[in-house]
Amino acid sequence: MHRLHRFVARVVAASLFVGITLVASTAPAHATGNGSIGVWQVGISQNCTKGDCGGSYGGFWGWAEFDSPSNDPNAGVGGDGQFTGCSHGGGFSGAGHEVMDIHDWYVAPDPAFGGLPAFFASWTETDTFRGTVDGPFEVVNQPTGIPAFSVHRPLLQLFGIPTPPGQSFNAQVAWKPAH
Repeated sequence: MHRLHRFVARVVAASLFVGITLVASTAPAHATGNGSIGVWQVGISQNCTKGDCGGSYGGFWGWAEFDSPSNDPNAGVGGDGQFTGCSHGGGFSGAGHEVMDIHDWYVAPDPAFGGLPAFFASWTETDTFRGTVDGPFEVVNQPTGIPAFSVHRPLLQLFGIPTPPGQSFNAQVAWKPAH
């Protein structure tokens, strides 16, 4: 597993441990603003400021877009995203960046989300960790952990869980149909 993926896995595991759900994906937006196709637009942030996240503090921030040339909100071809994370303490310190070029995607129930709909995708990924580039490499038909429904709030609210002190995990997910 690549270093950035291990970092993300640690952040996800710590977040899930306290009831938070996490995710990532993508690169330069080539469809945003193109009114002839439908587009899911996603913004995600996870922050831990008190060292209550597995002995470290830091966060994970990013955006993604999923293109749907057929204007189908449940499947599409193309998309992009950029995600950045950093951690300090807890035996892990550093920053990483993930660039994703999404080839295809679909929406399906995700067991990690309690069966709620989420994006599954295939993409080409390039990671940078502490200045070292890893990739590009292919990721095929994997869950992204991004909810596939319009939401603009702390994700813990989806599960009826209050946000722990010193932590936040927010998602903004919106469908923009073609016009």
